[in-house]
Amino acid sequence: MISTVIFDMDGTLLDSETLSRIATDRGFQEIFGRKLTDEEHSKLIGRPVQLLMKEFYDAKGEIAYLKGREYFLANLKSISPFDGVIDLLKYLKERKIRMSVVTSSHIDSAYTLLTMTGLIDYFDSVTGQEDTVNHKPDPEPLNHCISKIGAPKENTIFVGDQPYDIIAAKAAGIRSVGATWGSGIEGVLMDYHPDFICRNIEEFISVIRKA
Repeated sequence: MISTVIFDMDGTLLDSETLSRIATDRGFQEIFGRKLTDEEHSKLIGRPVQLLMKEFYDAKGEIAYLKGREYFLANLKSISPFDGVIDLLKYLKERKIRMSVVTSSHIDSAYTLLTMTGLIDYFDSVTGQEDTVNHKPDPEPLNHCISKIGAPKENTIFVGDQPYDIIAAKAAGIRSVGATWGSGIEGVLMDYHPDFICRNIEEFISVIRKA
């Protein structure tokens, strides 16, 4: 029986990846004179972008990130939950299932977005980039969340849209859902063998009822 659901945020709960890509491209264009390639973008999704930009492109990469973040923060109001997400959270809350968020985003941005979109009150905790030393696909963020809320691992499931989410869940010893109702791509996620693939909210509700 599932008693705790942990969600990834960007691309799973919130339709934020499009704005994130536009913002990163704007910052990169300003500093490097070009946009990121699709391959370069793929390496940033689901992980702490600021740290990776610095790792991949040195100090100028971090400057490009900060330039893009200015645009991102100025356009937060364009972000909204995916269709059906609010109804899903209401359903889980009514059934006394605890919920938390684990995201690679900055913790201040996570709280801002979840508050702005009306989701924050559904969650017992939010774990963001600054809360752990290591980040997904390392299991530390999930273990931090599980420890914080006292959730039994055998009754906990993690829902995410990226391979790093599935890898992290396996490493943490909890079940995983590859969500493709948002930014997730089924063919990509299947390669990492999640416990479940859910193409829409209704399929996830079915998992909750049966798991």
